[in-house]
Order: sequence, then C-alpha cells, then structure tokens
Amino acid sequence: MSDMLKGLLKEGASAAQVELTDEQLDKFEKYYEYLIEKNKVMNLTAITDEREVVYKHFVDSIALIPKMDLEEKKIIDVGTGAGFPGIPLAIMNPQTSFVLLDSLNKRINFLNEVCNLCNLSNVITIHGRAEEISRKEEYREKFDYVVSRAVANMSTLLEYCTPFLKVGGQFISYKSGKVEEELSGAQNAMKILGCKLNISIDFQLPNTDMDRKFVIYDKINKCAKKYPRQGGKPRKEPL
Repeated sequence: MSDMLKGLLKEGASAAQVELTDEQLDKFEKYYEYLIEKNKVMNLTAITDEREVVYKHFVDSIALIPKMDLEEKKIIDVGTGAGFPGIPLAIMNPQTSFVLLDSLNKRINFLNEVCNLCNLSNVITIHGRAEEISRKEEYREKFDYVVSRAVANMSTLLEYCTPFLKVGGQFISYKSGKVEEELSGAQNAMKILGCKLNISIDFQLPNTDMDRKFVIYDKINKCAKKYPRQGGKPRKEPL
C-alpha cells in the first residue's frame, strides 16, 4: 500500500468517523499486502483493486466502531473468511478480545499469519463449523457481540450466531441492499432463538455509491440446547 493509499484509508476512515494512528495504518498495510499476495494462490477475495479493498473491506469493516461500544468486550466473527470484519476491528480495538471462526482450515492458516504479521495478540482463530463450535461449553453464550459479514439469509445467520451470545449480548449482521423481506422472514427464527430485532442502521460507504446497513438483534433469552441444528439444516431448512 503506497503512501497515497494510506491517505485514502485515513480519508475513508475519517469519513466513517474513525481516526487511525500511524501504527494502525502500518498494520492495515501489512494486512493488505499479504492478502493480495496470498490471494494469488488461494481464493480469499474477489476484490483486489487497491481502492476497492480499502473501502469495501477495510472501511466497511470499521464503520461499526462509532455506532457501538466495542471496548474491552468479547467478540466472535462467524464465517470470517479472509478476516472481515474481525481483523480490521481487532486492529482498531487492541483491548477487545476477538475470536475468528471459519470452516476452512487454509483460511484459518492465512489469518494466523496475518495476526503474526500485525502483532495482534487480541485475536484467536478457530477452525470449525458454527453449529459444532457453538455447542462447546467454552463458546456457548460467552460473547458480548457476534459480528458477521457472511452471505446467508437472516434466519440462517440467527441460528448460527445467536447461540454464541450471552443473554443481553447483540448480534450485528453486515448487510447491503433491501432487507425488509429478509427480516420479515426471520421473525419465526428470532422468537425460537430468544432474540429480538433492535435496530437496522443504514449508512452509505464513504466515497462510494454503496448502501450498507447494520442489522442488530438483542439476545433476550437462552437458546434451547437443540439449536443450532446439525447437518447444514440452518442453511437448507431455515426456521
């Protein structure tokens, strides 16, 4: 990442009401360079243009920061892929504990290398499926926030993500486009899984024409032990 693109990131972040230090910019630079290098040999992102990576991955990920108090919380990123939004949020919140969960081991290896390069001591990674990991005592209902940019309908996401949340915690889904029909279709899942819709926050990704939103659910009751269902059912047969 050139000095010009560091400036682009600083400008985009500032437009999203986030200020970056030189140390944070250096970490984003290392992340960017390694992402592009590894993407040549494995499928991490379809977005490789420098400006688009800055805005559609980095700025998009950290746009949550002024809207939520993430300081000194426990956060899990479900279906993190190449590390979005978890790695950018971890760079910006060194006092916050992050868990990055993904089902592909090669992506987990990539994320471990990024954490080493960027000296992110506040991140641990887990290789596994959400429906298996959320049944483990050390992860079930242990987190203040679950975040996810994973592409799935809201009923499916709620079943994968809600079991990780403490009662009183929040699930934050990064979405784009119109979601009203999707949210309406998730009302049954919401009731079954012990959560309620709090708010949908619309925003435009700075210096782009992209409309984005954060859909935020509150965890109000414990999940029944049978959720999430096994065998890919949350995706194949949404509640």
